[in-house]
Amino acid sequence: MKRIITILVLISVAFLLIQCNNSKKKPRPNITNNNVNNNYNFDNPPIFRNDTELAFIDSETGDILFTIEAEVASNDTERARGLMYRTDLEENQGMLLLFSREQTQSFYMRNTLISLDIIYVNSDLEIVDIYDHTNPMDETSLPSKDVAQYVVEINAGLCEKYEIEIGDLIAY
Repeated sequence: MKRIITILVLISVAFLLIQCNNSKKKPRPNITNNNVNNNYNFDNPPIFRNDTELAFIDSETGDILFTIEAEVASNDTERARGLMYRTDLEENQGMLLLFSREQTQSFYMRNTLISLDIIYVNSDLEIVDIYDHTNPMDETSLPSKDVAQYVVEINAGLCEKYEIEIGDLIAY
């Protein structure tokens, strides 16, 4: 009888440890969009999806400078579309583009009606380059000056307004 009780106690403890461990894991954003529509245009713009929260962090003080709701673009189709065809974007909204590895990234503003700040971020989540106040509809390439694994797009002027600078960090 003691043996059965001991086994049941051990199983219960193991179960509790597994549950506690699972509850501490930070949920990752849902980066699979089963509703990808490749037929977006100016008359049929994509609707913003709030996939995750993203914070900009001052690298010197650790203070949060600004937080946005981010739509995540994790596949080639979503990354290529980016914020094209959008007629507006709330101040607290943006896009997080995920890449599988660090490399020089380059974007342009084709079919993008709103001016953006484009922020290049390395694999350590450190901001390595910023293009602020990009020109809507401009097809000039805007390459990162350093390798980046993430790109964040937000409304133009927000980097200046919230003092987001190269060297600062992001967290999502």
